[in-house]
Amino acid sequence: MAGLSLLRFKSFDGCVKAIRAFRGSTNRVVRNVNVHQVQHRVVSGFPSSGNLTSGSIDKNVVYSRHEDFRLVDQTIVQRIFDRASLWPNLVATECWVTGRKYTYGKLRDLTRNFGSALIRMGFKQGEVFGMVLPNLPEFPIILLGAAGIGMPVTTVNPGYTVEEIARQLQLSGATVVVTIPELAGTVRQVAKQCPQIRRLLVVGKPEEGFASLEEMFQDNGDLFDENIKINPTEDIFLLPYSSGTTGLPKGVMLTHSNVCANISQMGHPGTMKIAFCPATSSHSSELQEVFICLLPFFHMYGILAIILSGLDHGAKMITLPRFEGESYLNAIHHHKPSTLHLVPPLVSFLGLQPELKLEAFHRLHSIVIGAAPLGPAAATRLVERLKKQDLFMQEGFGMTETSCVCHFSPIVNSQIGSFGEPISRTKVKVVDVDTGEPLGAGQHGEMCVSGPQIMKGYYKNPKATAETIDSDGWLHTGDMVYYNEQNQFFIVDRLKELIKVKGLQVSPSELEDVLRRHPGVQDVAVIGVPDEFAGELPRAYVVKKQGVTLSKEDIVEFIDAKVSNHKKLKGGVVFLEAIPKTATGKILRRELKKLL
Repeated sequence: MAGLSLLRFKSFDGCVKAIRAFRGSTNRVVRNVNVHQVQHRVVSGFPSSGNLTSGSIDKNVVYSRHEDFRLVDQTIVQRIFDRASLWPNLVATECWVTGRKYTYGKLRDLTRNFGSALIRMGFKQGEVFGMVLPNLPEFPIILLGAAGIGMPVTTVNPGYTVEEIARQLQLSGATVVVTIPELAGTVRQVAKQCPQIRRLLVVGKPEEGFASLEEMFQDNGDLFDENIKINPTEDIFLLPYSSGTTGLPKGVMLTHSNVCANISQMGHPGTMKIAFCPATSSHSSELQEVFICLLPFFHMYGILAIILSGLDHGAKMITLPRFEGESYLNAIHHHKPSTLHLVPPLVSFLGLQPELKLEAFHRLHSIVIGAAPLGPAAATRLVERLKKQDLFMQEGFGMTETSCVCHFSPIVNSQIGSFGEPISRTKVKVVDVDTGEPLGAGQHGEMCVSGPQIMKGYYKNPKATAETIDSDGWLHTGDMVYYNEQNQFFIVDRLKELIKVKGLQVSPSELEDVLRRHPGVQDVAVIGVPDEFAGELPRAYVVKKQGVTLSKEDIVEFIDAKVSNHKKLKGGVVFLEAIPKTATGKILRRELKKLL
């Protein structure tokens, strides 16, 4: 466990913070796909064949053209344990900084030990486990160990301020929190604001007041019960926080079944270009998928599309806790990834690196793009730089509320600008925003989604749940879209008020609440303003209290100390005489956008 003290996690700003809130893309190529499909049918409940059925529309509801897969009554831990038993000697995770690594067999053993140690400490099924961690090789062990004893897990951005971390842990009611030595001081301050927290855990060198993860790994595992009574369709596995379609952050209740279904949907034959995964531990590691894991694990995209899907495919995952250009390139050159998970700034970065060693990319078959739309120029430059014209970049769409993904573009005949078609067991409709009536092809309306990956609801917030999921089970995404005659979907605009900074959600309401605490602020409204690199940046429109002297710098300085970097008012501050509002007092943000 040595070496963790060398990490500088305050640099979590750059590319690590560029993970998107809900739009994604991924791609793979087929190699030995028959072996892969056989394994999935046995373990994961995939269909008996990979054949596609024709997509259909019934009463303006678009159905997936992909064959349904069998939903398996299984927890996420049972699923991953079953998969891990196929290749126990292959490396599952490895830290690029320290070289710490864990095989699939060791990962399973330590997961049992860690879960048992939590029970020995007195933690019970249903209590919430908090993770304030960067990308570490122990991350999936901790995640699955807590989930394996029935504890819902809430993952927190380690770049958050004390106030932001405390808010999430208060809302979730987490009773135990794990972090790293570099963040021990921050988490101590958080614990003072969260009296429900009973224990603090640390990965790495011992810290006063923290239990050592290394010592917990020494538990004999006898209290861990793989047959614990968990209801996969009702019990919560993950409790990430999202601003949803509007408002303050809310806990998204994702059940074991939600996540297992979404993993199956992403790996469904015909949905993605699935690469070979080793069938048994006797297979050579030369055939193993290799991921360079830079995009943050605290985000659903990192948890599901990288960690859990990686474990499900027998991948080797190289973890990087922060972005440093030279270190990132060295990791690529050394480990020769088969899949790259990127964000647009990283695509640009790689495309402009003269020192790229092309031989490091001979196994590369997939580029996964997240965070924000990728410009065609950057994509073309990278493909030409790598001299791999067969790379296929597959657009997708998802939200935290859909576990991770609900659309992927088809492998063939995908439309430029489209985010794809419904994945297996998913149906979609576009409704008139005034009447709620489903609309036909080419008509603009709000997208609604239904499928097994849709969240159970918002944690302890039935009002917000009812506003997002209607009585028929349709999730209202808050996105204006349309679909064409081929049932491929296109984004028009967002109904939601969220600001997207490098793909990260920023809630205007959250920033407004902070700014209203300033003694010189009478009223305030926040919107996103366009930015070429970040997509959007927050801008505050402020009404001063009468007789108060207040500068733009005062406002910026006030909020800088209270929010993380991507939430800062980099879009500027503008003073107004009054904030435009409706008769009922709702902020007219569209009027503010006219001022741009």
